[in-house]
Amino acid sequence: MSEHNQFDYQKFLALDESKQERIINAAMKAFIAGYKNASTNDIVREAGISKGMLFHYFGTKELLYSFIIDYAIATVQREYLDLINVRQPDILDSIWQTSLLKKDLSERFPDIFDFLTNAYVDEKTGGGGDIDALTRFVKAHSAVTAEIYAHADTTLFRDDVDKQTAMQIIGWTMSGYAHSKVMDAGDNPGMDTRENYDQYLEEFKRVLDILRLCLYK
Repeated sequence: MSEHNQFDYQKFLALDESKQERIINAAMKAFIAGYKNASTNDIVREAGISKGMLFHYFGTKELLYSFIIDYAIATVQREYLDLINVRQPDILDSIWQTSLLKKDLSERFPDIFDFLTNAYVDEKTGGGGDIDALTRFVKAHSAVTAEIYAHADTTLFRDDVDKQTAMQIIGWTMSGYAHSKVMDAGDNPGMDTRENYDQYLEEFKRVLDILRLCLYK
């Protein structure tokens, strides 16, 4: 954790792991709305603890926010980015692996990816967290994606398919699919996409299979 975020976190870290994760998940869920809009009342209600206990662990809302940012960055780095095999020659296999890793992490921390994305956007407009840490994380995430594409073996593509165009088609498809899910969530604000994650994976696997059928030998 960042040095400026050191309150008495040892008491929090001494809690049962399931209780820690309940508090962290409640905070991530609330902070998706942005630091200024997040309500500590919502956090304690979701976590099932008192407000006094929340501040006993974290001191202030600002320190809580900083802690959650640091915690989320470290967790995604350790349990997602560091586990991706960036040297996998089959780019579609790499993309599928990242989907499975993301699912595994999202089962423990359902809002972690949305939280970090929104926190970065929020900090760009003066939200109150550690913009430097978030910027480093975004760059690290982008670097992993770039490595995946850089190590892709384009000889796997059909001989009558332009290799660069094939890579672009894969990239456009991934971006389009992700955007469609964001739009679905926006059109259905009450929908819990986490409950449909297995369904999304099945659908996404079909998309990858079609790409493989069209582009590969």
